[in-house]
Amino acid sequence: MKILLTLADAGLETSDFLRSGNIVHDPSLDTAPGEQLLDALVLHGATGLITSRRPGDEVLHRWSQDIPGPKFLSYATGCAQPLGGTDIAESRHAGSSLETIATALGHCERHFAFTRPPQPLPAPAGAGNRDVALIGAGIVNLVTAVRLTEDGFRVTVLDRSPAPGTAPWSAYGCSHAGDDARMFTFTEMDDYHNQDFHGTAPDLFRRPVEHNGWLARDPQSLTAEERGWIEEFERVPSWLARTYNEDIFSLGAEAAGEWARLRHRRPELFEDVVLADGILRVYTDADHLRAALARHRAIGALLRELPPAELARDHPVLARPVREGTLAGGLLVPGFTLNVHKFTRRIVDWLEDRGVRFHWDTEVTGVRRDASGAVTGFDCAVPVPGSAHVVVSPGVYGPELLRGTPCEGKIHGVLGGWMRISNRATRLGNSLKVGRRGHVTEDANVTVGLDADGQEILIVGSGYGYTGAGTEPDERGLAAVRLGILDTIERLFPDRAGLRASSRAGDNYAFKYCIRPWTATSLGLYHAEATAGARLFVINGGHNTGGFAQAPAIAAAVLASLHGTPHPMHALYHPERFSAFMTDKEPPVPAAPLPSLAAGN
Repeated sequence: MKILLTLADAGLETSDFLRSGNIVHDPSLDTAPGEQLLDALVLHGATGLITSRRPGDEVLHRWSQDIPGPKFLSYATGCAQPLGGTDIAESRHAGSSLETIATALGHCERHFAFTRPPQPLPAPAGAGNRDVALIGAGIVNLVTAVRLTEDGFRVTVLDRSPAPGTAPWSAYGCSHAGDDARMFTFTEMDDYHNQDFHGTAPDLFRRPVEHNGWLARDPQSLTAEERGWIEEFERVPSWLARTYNEDIFSLGAEAAGEWARLRHRRPELFEDVVLADGILRVYTDADHLRAALARHRAIGALLRELPPAELARDHPVLARPVREGTLAGGLLVPGFTLNVHKFTRRIVDWLEDRGVRFHWDTEVTGVRRDASGAVTGFDCAVPVPGSAHVVVSPGVYGPELLRGTPCEGKIHGVLGGWMRISNRATRLGNSLKVGRRGHVTEDANVTVGLDADGQEILIVGSGYGYTGAGTEPDERGLAAVRLGILDTIERLFPDRAGLRASSRAGDNYAFKYCIRPWTATSLGLYHAEATAGARLFVINGGHNTGGFAQAPAIAAAVLASLHGTPHPMHALYHPERFSAFMTDKEPPVPAAPLPSLAAGN
């Protein structure tokens, strides 16, 4: 998409707005005659225009006729007139500040995302096509299975791993390899790009974990695909990162409602899973705390601010870190945690009681397609019926399932580490979200839980380590994450009691990790296509830290596809949202050079 921007320079030249290459900035056109403006729109093939005054109807009609496809217009002054026979969406903005321009650009890009021509799909699922096969039994597909079963679909689940709890943690994907802890907050899934208009692209994926980066691989071993993935991450401009962040948060807000409804409809799923409401966010840096307060106020997700004295008074376990200057304060936000392995066991039992069949140790190794590219079947020891719709949520372990789709190559791995400590002496009541700006494990979740013997524990999860298209981190990266988590534990819980061994072998580990599915855009992926048998083939994934948090919203999006109805996720998480928007580019404005991938520092 090409956008013509005519507003006078409001710091654009020192921002990163023009570096994407598909925004043409020409302030001389802001007061130019209509014919000259039209000539520029046609010359650049622009389908977006952000300007001070609304152009005349004749210019807009000719723009609509001369340039194919939906178009977007944003202006500060002028009265919108009904324009019959045009494909122009109009919006108003106020002023010409960078904030205003960023908002207008975001509206333009989002309009483009929602007006993409839909892919032809089969007729909605009727009485005769109610079979659905779910490939992958992580938390996203398990919650989806609940929703589809409630709606009357006949569900089968296949997973490459053994039944949960029957093998060492390393045999599983993210949901079952990670520890028994998950958190929902409105900001649990997030955008990780630069959002400072005058900032530079983060070099997180170029710096090793031990140097406060996210690279958990030997940089010399990175493939061309992995280097391209990192470069795509760095290409997202700040205004677009803010747009993506708003969209991610909007789906998080939808998930909040879906979680509340699921808890109301199926309270039995949430029994004996150590459900804890209310998340206490704490920060080691005062500026970080202030930014978090502003962010949570802006999205209506703040229950209470906790200055240091109140934090120490209301949460005695944190009194010493406050007194020693480790914590600058905190805030209480809506959300909840639960012990996710207990939760998934209840879901599996609930589903099996309702006739859902699970096939463990059953890997789907490929997708078969005919000469036209339509899906004809799946390579699997357990046949996937051609009459079934298929929903794939592969995490980072199913790249072969993405081949031939727009999702191919877009999901890479980012590890997170886990450790346990006792909660016997600390008596922490609320689960924590810990912010340590500039630390090797900058964000940590501390989840209240119980082990297999009912011992009160705290489960600490933290760290980011890019493993690329594979799932094997280097030992230096793992060691850095482990030491970072240990440091967080020592600073927050210096007076903790010792952790007694559990009778369940899987509870007794010193450190472990899971590999989270990540995308370069920070957006999740949602793709649906018709199979040769007029059924749906759906792929979702790449939700970084938010798979659990957004699971019921993802389930709603899948159900909408099966019913042939739209859902915002279909557009907002479209796998080609970024690449399609960036297709029409002028020669890009050179960005400041970033460190070499091979530099390792």
